[in-house]
Amino acid sequence: MVVSIGWNPYYKNTKKSMETHIMHTFKEDFYGEILNVAIAGYLRPEKNFDSLESLISAIQGDIEEAKKRLDLPEHLKLKEDNFFQVPKSKIMNGH
Repeated sequence: MVVSIGWNPYYKNTKKSMETHIMHTFKEDFYGEILNVAIAGYLRPEKNFDSLESLISAIQGDIEEAKKRLDLPEHLKLKEDNFFQVPKSKIMNGH
């Protein structure tokens, strides 16, 4: 995932928020479920955008950069961390 933590100025938010973009495509949605998030790095500061298209383009760039960084040895080892081990009783829709 890539995540924005802040004010999201393009949408003129009045409250600080955490907006998570999941990079994997799932067949089903999981609205209302609890999402555990581990932040493994920092990509760039928050900024405003002139258009929705430029915001989407920046997010796509963030995704590509995150994919590269997640392949680095220090991030690959995180896959084995207990934080990411989900008990079978908690798996939803095969994920």
